[in-house]
Amino acid sequence: MTIDVRPKTDRGFFAEIYGANLKDCSDADFAIIKDAHLSHGVIAIRDQDLTPAQQISFSKRFGPLSIHVLEEQLLAGHPEILLVTNKKENGRFLGIPDLGRKWHTDQSYEERPALGSLLYALEVPEDGSGDTWFADMTAAYEALPAEERRRLDEFEAEHRYDHKHKNFELSDNQIDRLPGVLHPLVRTHPETGRKALYLGVQLVKRIVGLAADESDRLLADLHTHCTKPEFVYCHKWRKGDLVFWDNRCTMHAAQPYDDTRFTRHMHRTTVIGDQPC
Repeated sequence: MTIDVRPKTDRGFFAEIYGANLKDCSDADFAIIKDAHLSHGVIAIRDQDLTPAQQISFSKRFGPLSIHVLEEQLLAGHPEILLVTNKKENGRFLGIPDLGRKWHTDQSYEERPALGSLLYALEVPEDGSGDTWFADMTAAYEALPAEERRRLDEFEAEHRYDHKHKNFELSDNQIDRLPGVLHPLVRTHPETGRKALYLGVQLVKRIVGLAADESDRLLADLHTHCTKPEFVYCHKWRKGDLVFWDNRCTMHAAQPYDDTRFTRHMHRTTVIGDQPC
């Protein structure tokens, strides 16, 4: 079957892919998928049926995989997979039920943040809720006035993972392992050469060199700008979707759903990226 790439916005941000078989993906098909990922920022590869090992194997073709700091939320026997789920076992959540509800880019708090994340949907809410919103950070940057872009190009920001989740919080040991890191406020994509704003509501704590109130105002203004409707696309999940987003040029935010009535069960693999510059 021929792979069919279907852009979902006029500017080309986000695309759906049909006809891909990720269990047995030829080099030619992989090249099409990789090119689509770079061209569109986010791709939703529809109609997949993957085991954990198959998801890991496909993900590794993009680079080495990260092992998330939240050890108790990893899939047993497959530590490369972070469980994004509201399923419980013996009264305890198997994974993270409320992951990513605020705008962010994955693992930006690390020296080498995520290149991309691949989230595979095994179960989705029956009422169609639990969407994920994606923001095009390249388009948002390029829409700013030239003088503002030049100003922002000079800044660094501190990224740190220290916030609590609704149903659990990091241990002292995990917090000690995540001291925070400085990254450029505007990063250059290592493969496309295009610049993008590099932000996150909870993970970005401050802009270096600015007073606290000025830093807070600028970050709030930038987040408001980046999440305007013209820069955002909403993905409605279907079972069998594998959504692969480029953390180097996008943000995303998971939308809430009624987790007392519905199950949302997903496996996430994360490809390690380069040090932002």
